[in-house]
Amino acid sequence: MPELAYVNGVFGPIAEAKVSIEDRGFQFGDGIYEVMVAYGGKLFLLDAHLQRLRKSAAGIRLDYDFEARPLEPIIAEALRRSELRDAMIYLQITRGVAPRSHVIPPSMTPTVVMTVKPLPTVADELRARGARVVTTPDTRWANCYIKAITLLPNILAKSEAVRRGYDDAIFVTESGEVRECTSANIFVIKGGGMRIPPRTEKVLHGVTQAFLLELAESIKAPAHEERVDLAALRNADEVFMSGTTIDVLAITSIDDRPVGDGKVGPITDKLYREFVRRARS
Repeated sequence: MPELAYVNGVFGPIAEAKVSIEDRGFQFGDGIYEVMVAYGGKLFLLDAHLQRLRKSAAGIRLDYDFEARPLEPIIAEALRRSELRDAMIYLQITRGVAPRSHVIPPSMTPTVVMTVKPLPTVADELRARGARVVTTPDTRWANCYIKAITLLPNILAKSEAVRRGYDDAIFVTESGEVRECTSANIFVIKGGGMRIPPRTEKVLHGVTQAFLLELAESIKAPAHEERVDLAALRNADEVFMSGTTIDVLAITSIDDRPVGDGKVGPITDKLYREFVRRARS
């Protein structure tokens, strides 16, 4: 049963899944989410994703009992029922259903929604040429480390970038500090050294990003956290983005200027190949 849905204990086709119109996720975007993948029928970095989900829940004071209602067996069962080998699993927890009010009611029962779909792939042409991106002002809220479902600023930024012929956008503050893409983290390479913007509350702490930091050590290209300014981004030898469904994707053009020689760089390519080897093994 591909394209599977799960809502509060019930599995079924996505087209038949329903939640209340008074769910606070629908009314206020009052919820959190994770996107996970499976390769060859095996879940990848599941523990790290669920740890981040717990952190997001704590960040918005969403009272979900992860011990009494463990998510691991539900995710595993959804993957089994879908019969998909390479899958994308979207998991969302909202605060639950209640009459619309800005004040959070006490003792709510969270709503758990999950979908399982075939894993999308990056087009070979995009993988080979690298992404063209544009910088955009960071107008998002201050707690981007919480993987909240309130993604309107990200959606608007990505949609405007695509409308203008780019593949994505990079958020940059008024002071020129580089943060991240609309749904991916940023790595900057200069002179063989690799760095990422500090993993503060201002950026999402990527699960794939953390895995790549470990891999970078193994290919002798260690990365460190350091403020990245717009000038440094534009003058980098290589830049790439990372995320659960894109793995490692080179950025070869920023604001219509080539990154390095305008081609996928050697460190980016080596790290991507090592990621594929490790993730699939």
